[in-house]
Amino acid sequence: MKRRFATILLGSISFVVLSAPVWAASGSIEEVVVTASKRPEEVKAVPMAITVLGQDTLDRLNARSFEDFANNVPGLSLTEADATHPVLILRGINAGGDGSTVGTYLDETPYGSSSALANGVDTAPNLDTFDMQRIEVLRGPQGTLYGASTMGGLLKFVTNAPDPSGFDDAIEATGIDMDHGGTGGSIRGMVNVPLSDDLAVRIVGFDQRTPGYIDDTFRNKKNTNSLDSTGGRASVLYRPTDKLSIRLNVLTQNLDAGGNNAEDVIVVGNKIVPKYGDYIEQRTISEGGATRYYVYNATINWDLDWATLTSATSFDLLHDHQFTDATGVYGADVQGFLHQKKLTQELRLASDPGDGPFDWLAGFYYTHEIGTLHQDIVSVPHGTVYGSLQLDSRYVETAGFTNLTYHFTPSFNVSLGGRYAHNSQAANEFGLASAGGSSSGNVFTWSGAAHWDVSDQTALYARVAKGYRPGGPNALPPIVPPDVPASYGPDSLINYEAGVKSDLLDGALSLDADVFYITWNNIQLLTVVDHFAVSNNGGKAKSQGFEGHADWRATDNLTLSFTGAYTDAKLTSDTDPLLVGGRSGDPLPWSPKWSSTLDGDYNFDPIGEWTPYIGASWHYVGDRHSDFSPGTPTQVVLSSYNAIDARVGVEWNKWTIELYGKNLTDAKGVTSFASSGTSAASGLAATAAIMAPREFGIVLRGKI
Repeated sequence: MKRRFATILLGSISFVVLSAPVWAASGSIEEVVVTASKRPEEVKAVPMAITVLGQDTLDRLNARSFEDFANNVPGLSLTEADATHPVLILRGINAGGDGSTVGTYLDETPYGSSSALANGVDTAPNLDTFDMQRIEVLRGPQGTLYGASTMGGLLKFVTNAPDPSGFDDAIEATGIDMDHGGTGGSIRGMVNVPLSDDLAVRIVGFDQRTPGYIDDTFRNKKNTNSLDSTGGRASVLYRPTDKLSIRLNVLTQNLDAGGNNAEDVIVVGNKIVPKYGDYIEQRTISEGGATRYYVYNATINWDLDWATLTSATSFDLLHDHQFTDATGVYGADVQGFLHQKKLTQELRLASDPGDGPFDWLAGFYYTHEIGTLHQDIVSVPHGTVYGSLQLDSRYVETAGFTNLTYHFTPSFNVSLGGRYAHNSQAANEFGLASAGGSSSGNVFTWSGAAHWDVSDQTALYARVAKGYRPGGPNALPPIVPPDVPASYGPDSLINYEAGVKSDLLDGALSLDADVFYITWNNIQLLTVVDHFAVSNNGGKAKSQGFEGHADWRATDNLTLSFTGAYTDAKLTSDTDPLLVGGRSGDPLPWSPKWSSTLDGDYNFDPIGEWTPYIGASWHYVGDRHSDFSPGTPTQVVLSSYNAIDARVGVEWNKWTIELYGKNLTDAKGVTSFASSGTSAASGLAATAAIMAPREFGIVLRGKI
């Protein structure tokens, strides 16, 4: 994990399920269609644990970022020092390395680095969810269909396609008031324009300012960690025949953070307390950051009668900049830049579902990724650059994959999948140090699943699958200790799970539950050697637990939902005690054993054209543990917390106006922690990033 508060700025280049338901008019649940298996399927037919957050759910929760909806996904943990660098963790699969364990997709585009050399762990796109058709979260490894770095699972943003059948529009405006902080607001809009019977364009735009709540008493600055998010999406759909469609997508989003969400703390025992007071830090400069997302995609679907051919061509860019107060380490500041560009091509051919007992899918995948990590040591106060270090990296992967499903009966089927992939990597470091290296590797991942429709209402499934994360070269420090490896190897895991998906009480009650057991070997770990970040392998771990979600339409007016997870994730062998510090039995970082969300909505009977409603959510996140660290204690306990959200509003015609409150308990959940800081102003105090405090807002949503 990239340590935003330590001397490691850019990892390897350092100097030192169903979700809330869709209800039919009868009060039963309408089935949700997903593309988790790279073809449209009803969610109950997918033999894996999957959560779906639809557009109505995202609107109802006022969920426009990871921070807003992570608690509504069983087993999903979010760790971040600020919204520009989120770290996603599923089923506890995280040990502090720089490579990602959760993949992210935007429609057909894989986004984020596959390489630890380009900090794949925290380059997931924190996208605005306005006019998003749904978010699919696939729990468990997805190495067969989605490839590398999806060991914990996959999060997929699915956007609304342009609609040639008619004009449509939507608008949303909010005002925000943050306790302990300032004020902000947002404006969002969408327009869908049919240009002909077979051609349409859809455009989305947004601009939001999230108020800050961290004060810097050294510089007498207030609300230093405000966040500005601006951007939009444009999509064109051309459907010249019923059998051929061509869709072009463009996305751009800018995130500008005034500073991180950290307060300075001290460690008492193995717990943390504020050093200067709640929501207070001391710095000599503003530690701002800026992230830019760009995605370009062309997807072609061609129905050949006997199968469907899909071509997805994507090009995405990431630009990231951060300024850090390192006066306590170098007597200077440090600025870091990350630039990444990624070309991806996927071709796949899929049989028509239901055309006989045998369904099949086969595909080819290619990606070419280039990353640049650059760091400057900047003098204080004049800002002169007097030392630089840069790491250029390249990652190329080719793969072939297939998935085969045989329906023994209309109610029972078995699926088998496999993927063979080859990757090659190269790294070149220059500036204050000079080093380089290359590596290559081959891997075969596989999966097997059985699905049984016990009845029209209940389905059982079992699944076993392998996931992996590629290894790579290390850019080593000038004087290399003899035990530091020139490269690090891939790590892999095996996931076993079984689950049930059921609709009961004539469809008024929906249940989705699973149990899982994971063994993780040759774990990739991040260590620091002579102030240089080095990846290596060591130790084993396991994760086991259960996850569940239930939706109950208690009455025509009242809907209740419950989401919960128990995750017991821990090391089963020691890591290097001097470099990493994790010991057998230590919990894997940042994953609570217990987490849950209870949500309820009540719609009152209409009063003329007005329909009032109220709703509330309760979130519980149990104790978590910080990253592994040499010394005693090896981890710091991060206390559990409860948070309550509430909303009240009224709908009329095409409009909704709502008052809402988030984190009404003013909980201080910790979202990131570093045992030592880098600023002379704070005396190198430890730092803890804190979730947003109590927030009140008003939102107007509707159609013009």
